[in-house]
Amino acid sequence: MNYKKINWSELKTFKETPKNYLNTDKFSEFLTRKKISVRKDNLPRFAFNHNIKIAKTKREGPAGSVPTIYKVPTKSKLEEIKKTMSLNNNNVLGKENVEKKERKILEIFDKAENKKESKSSIADKVAEVLGIPCNRKLVRRVLSEKRSSRLSKLL
Repeated sequence: MNYKKINWSELKTFKETPKNYLNTDKFSEFLTRKKISVRKDNLPRFAFNHNIKIAKTKREGPAGSVPTIYKVPTKSKLEEIKKTMSLNNNNVLGKENVEKKERKILEIFDKAENKKESKSSIADKVAEVLGIPCNRKLVRRVLSEKRSSRLSKLL
């Protein structure tokens, strides 16, 4: 991806926060309620990467930074964000999916008859059941770590 830096001076400025915008704390809480985990200091990058509108409000007092507000995303946008985050193993959703895949791999391997399954067929079954992409490399890693003594069971 080609990342562009946010130009803070070009953001729209509001005197008061509109009703469909949330400040940083409330937006972070909103995402947490929707089971999307993002650090507060990473919210501007998160919003930019997922095309969530960002704006500024007038700050109170002469000191401090300009408060940032975020437009509340739609339900379909939230589902899209969850889907893209679930495909990346560097966040909470992605790590949960890897754990689900590992459990399912072991379950399918344990139920399989001798010489009936291959790493690719196990990966295909896991992807079909969970609806998440899975590959034979993950199957190989999981089986070599957890069931190395029984690998002769595979095709």
